[in-house]
Formats: sequence, C-alpha cells, structure tokens
Amino acid sequence: MKAKQIRTIQRAVHLATGLAIVAYIYLAPPADSPAHTAIRWFVVPVLVVSGVAMWQWPRVRRLIRAKDRV
Repeated sequence: MKAKQIRTIQRAVHLATGLAIVAYIYLAPPADSPAHTAIRWFVVPVLVVSGVAMWQWPRVRRLIRAKDRV
C-alpha cells in the first residue's frame, strides 16, 4: 500500500470516528443504549489510535524500514 493511500484511509477513519463523537454529543443517547457502549469502547479508542498514527506516521515508517533491513 502506498503512503498516500495509507494517509487517506487514516484521515477517513479519523474523520468518521470524530463525526460519530459529534453525533453522540449532540444527540445524547441514553446511558444504557448500544450507541453509548459503542462510542465508549470502540469509537474513542479508534479515534485516539488513528490520531496518534497520523501524528507519528513518519517515525513508525522509519521503524518498519529499519526492521526490514535487519
């Protein structure tokens, strides 16, 4: 997979999860709903991981290249 494709996928995932959080905030589902559980245990962790991945992608790519050389 090319770097541009990876960045596009990361951005799409990050934006989609961000939109889910915005919808959660403005629609405010009840605390016992499946949406509440999905936001808490799936959407927020994916949002954090995708944000960190975009932020640190050059460093991760260098580590991957270094492992391939060994």
